[in-house]
Amino acid sequence: MIINQDLESQRMRRNQTLTQQKVTNSLREGAILNANLPLSESYNSLMIADSVELPNKLYEKDNKKEKSILPIAGITVGIMGGLAAVTGLFAKSAKDAVDVDLAKKLPHMTRNVCVNKEMDQAIYRLVANPTKKTAMAAAGLAVFSSMAFMGKTFCEGFKDVWVKKKEADIQKNLQENLISVETQSFSGKMQIIRSMLSEKAKEFNGALMEDESKGSKENFSSLVSFKSKADKEEKPKKKHGFLKNLGYMALGAVSTVAIVALGYKSMKNLRAGNDAMKRGVNKVKEVIGQIAENTNKRSAEQMGQENYNMANKMDREKIGNLFVDISADPDFVTETAEKMKWNSKEEKQAFIKDNLFNIRKSSEKVDKALGGSGQDKNTFYSHVSDYKAFFYNWLIDSDNKQFKHLFFGITGATATAYLGQLTAGAIKDVQVKKYNADTELNLQRRLVSTELRNFKSKKDASIQPLSDEFYRQKQNGKPKEELVRLADNILNEVKNGAPYVYS
Repeated sequence: MIINQDLESQRMRRNQTLTQQKVTNSLREGAILNANLPLSESYNSLMIADSVELPNKLYEKDNKKEKSILPIAGITVGIMGGLAAVTGLFAKSAKDAVDVDLAKKLPHMTRNVCVNKEMDQAIYRLVANPTKKTAMAAAGLAVFSSMAFMGKTFCEGFKDVWVKKKEADIQKNLQENLISVETQSFSGKMQIIRSMLSEKAKEFNGALMEDESKGSKENFSSLVSFKSKADKEEKPKKKHGFLKNLGYMALGAVSTVAIVALGYKSMKNLRAGNDAMKRGVNKVKEVIGQIAENTNKRSAEQMGQENYNMANKMDREKIGNLFVDISADPDFVTETAEKMKWNSKEEKQAFIKDNLFNIRKSSEKVDKALGGSGQDKNTFYSHVSDYKAFFYNWLIDSDNKQFKHLFFGITGATATAYLGQLTAGAIKDVQVKKYNADTELNLQRRLVSTELRNFKSKKDASIQPLSDEFYRQKQNGKPKEELVRLADNILNEVKNGAPYVYS
């Protein structure tokens, strides 16, 4: 609100309740009533000048062009362009993958799922191996985790309440200390008003006591300059409505064409990528067919039975991995098996069955050295860094006293560290609030002089035009009685006019 623009009012308002703010504002609101006054008296009582130019800022216009549609069009076209670029990259990648030699092709990456949270691994073990021991351990861990959470919540709530209480004490002390600061500001402003009253009273008294003939010879009009109305800025011409709408229509049409074109390009890229993937699958099938034909060219008599079996095993593993890569359908697996040489019908059926199972399988056993076999499957392992893990281990094997000691030792150390950190944080917060309160108090003390200079400058800006008007009317031959009335009104404005002083 306007009545709360000065620093003193803002400082007093900052920590008031809504009711206190409403009461304070109602006390500061006022109205000027001028009833039953003739118009000639109003000129003197209200200090109405003969001619006062309006401020130049009044005629400044914001000529910024409207651009509300352009960002919308830019965003939509940009999104479609980004979609087209992504699909283009997909199509290019799929196309390049067809021509890449298998020896240089990027290997598949096994997805290792790491279970880092203790409760998650307890649930995983309960689902993977639902026994009485894993069920009891998971239930015990859930109870212990709930207890730890509630204890943590209580400690943090206690810390917040304590810090808030200390903050209230700090704010009370700050407000007590600000009384002297506000008193300095208030008394300083009243002193400025008294000084201005004394100065202006002496000035007007001296002016009224001067020889009127001497005053009439002075050309006061030379002391004040006015700007001609011709200097006012011309109002900007409004753009014709039809041309403006035509521009919007053109922008909308261009945006629509761009969106349709980019959408068509995106669909074309997707089709190209799909065709490239089909060609890639066909190329892998050709490789599988070549490997299958190579198995038929081998002979156990020429290579030796051991080497023959080893070579067949490696080729069958390669074929199995390629089956997984292209997610081969059962007909293609059976067709490939029919092209290969087998020792028995059972061996061929086992090959088909194992590969179909491997294609459908969604997880892969973790290799000890590499963390996976290289197939595009999921693996699971647990890496837990949590004090609750020792409690779970103790529940799984309660007869192991070392698990018990580990749990109590590490849990105790963790709890002690947490409470210490919480206490240190609470003390730090309180000390920071105390330091901030001291900083605020010092700032308000330093701002007193700035606030007084600001008040004096605004007061001068309010009174100076009235003083100029007084001398103008004096030079124009105003009767002394009316000049006295003008001077009284100016002195009354000095004492009671804006900016106001609030207590």
